[in-house]
Amino acid sequence: MQRTVRPPATPSKNTKIPDIWMIGRIDQFATLAAHLAQNTRLARWDSFWRHDGTGLICPPARKVALELTTIPGRHLLPDMLGKAARKLHLPAHTLYSDIPLSLLAASHLPSARILHGQGNYSLPAMRRAKKHGMITISDVTGQLAPIRHDQLATTYQAHGRTYREISNFLARRRTAEAHFADAVFAPSDTVIDGLIKCGVASNKIFHIPFIAPQCQTLLQFPRPKRTDTDIRLLYVGNISIAKGIPALLDAWRSLHASFQSDDKGQKISLTIIGRAQPCAKGMVKNLPAGCRWLGPLPQSEVAKHLLSADIFAFPSLSEGSSLATMEAMAAGCAVITTHDAGSPVIDHTSGLIIAPRDPVALITAVTTLINNPTLRQTIADAARKQIKNALMPGYGNRVELAYEQLLSRHG
Repeated sequence: MQRTVRPPATPSKNTKIPDIWMIGRIDQFATLAAHLAQNTRLARWDSFWRHDGTGLICPPARKVALELTTIPGRHLLPDMLGKAARKLHLPAHTLYSDIPLSLLAASHLPSARILHGQGNYSLPAMRRAKKHGMITISDVTGQLAPIRHDQLATTYQAHGRTYREISNFLARRRTAEAHFADAVFAPSDTVIDGLIKCGVASNKIFHIPFIAPQCQTLLQFPRPKRTDTDIRLLYVGNISIAKGIPALLDAWRSLHASFQSDDKGQKISLTIIGRAQPCAKGMVKNLPAGCRWLGPLPQSEVAKHLLSADIFAFPSLSEGSSLATMEAMAAGCAVITTHDAGSPVIDHTSGLIIAPRDPVALITAVTTLINNPTLRQTIADAARKQIKNALMPGYGNRVELAYEQLLSRHG
């Protein structure tokens, strides 16, 4: 006998009946899941393995709030299969974790009004949910494959490489989810632009920005007093072609040469923090003068570098919503980034926006901020204030407001 899930007669965000079914990774979904669980709205969360720091299997990346370990939907098998595929260097290794998670999620149908799923994991469950009267949401945290190809293929080719998706099957399914769902949540204007270019109806797209988890902590720390007048540039993130590292290093060579010969004796340095991807390992082995690469660092060490940096450069070619730029803004850096990085930076107010793949534009932006310390400080102060204001309503509250709009829209 087919079971039909019917919404209550009068939907209310204050309901004590769990009515949200989530499917997705641990990242920002953990913040949302904790909020919904505290408000007694989370019926089920199908995810990779998650724990509260106790037990035999406690990978750091899977740690969540205590109340989330009691919510059904913890799946260890997809984690194990994905890890085995990576160790065996199997092609499209994410298939071995994402497909099992999506099938396990679809095998359970909780009593809920809304299915909120992330890309790659939710299409089979969405099809079942929609047949049973649920509203379906696709949470698109990054650009869809056609947009990424447009952003990256030419640049990869210029460096003698071919840009490929890890899995074309999963890439197509993410696009299919966005088209199939009743609503699509996007974290930035950049992603919204990409969704519309891919044919997703604009009237079903909701702009739901999220904030990097470390922002609250960074806002609480004062910037250390400095006695030197050196200018410290910083980059934090993966080291790859897609992040704009070639343009950053090209710009740095000119900047370093220019300021080394400057009559004022202004000294500048560039610090790069992050894991080097295969496409960029040659770049970090032969860094230009004045630049140092520290590799990946613990979050506490990254925070120290952010709080002591003057300028944060992030010339990424393709992002959903850059967490690194949010953290830099919260730390009080003057940020230079691109529109394609999807950050909340407001050009010439809380940062500078430059064109991607453009070392000259990056040189001009950095030089402007070095030569105009008042502008640099004004931008940095505005950035910190913007992040502080963005934290006020809370990610969970923004999502719940969108839920209520969807429940009203769908009766």
